[in-house]
Amino acid sequence: MVARPDTIIALRCMSDQVTEFPLPNDVTDEERASARTEIGKHTQIVGAEPRTIRFAGRWIGQTGPIWHFQYLRMYQLPKGFLVAGHDLREGMKVGFAETAEQLPRCFDHEGVQELIEDELRFRGVIGSEHASTA
Repeated sequence: MVARPDTIIALRCMSDQVTEFPLPNDVTDEERASARTEIGKHTQIVGAEPRTIRFAGRWIGQTGPIWHFQYLRMYQLPKGFLVAGHDLREGMKVGFAETAEQLPRCFDHEGVQELIEDELRFRGVIGSEHASTA
């Protein structure tokens, strides 16, 4: 069977809409369930494995370690933006914002906010405060 070019494009677009959130090696069942539940509040969960949660969305950045976060991952969802990370003291943390510019405010710690904002600027997801407005 020969694939039509438009079929290949449709499959590519569909696969771009599924992303993964990695879980650490030492993740507990409680942390895994918490991450799945919190991510599932904002987007469709497509699948899960012991160390991965797959969901509708697109990866847009990652950062860490910072403060007591081992890592943070940022995603664009069909409706909004999500940041998820592994807090070494409190387990999995998930934040949601309607815009990418609001994403850093999902966390109270100023250093975490700055690192998320820097990553989003570096990846071109949000504009630079130094960018020309002309």
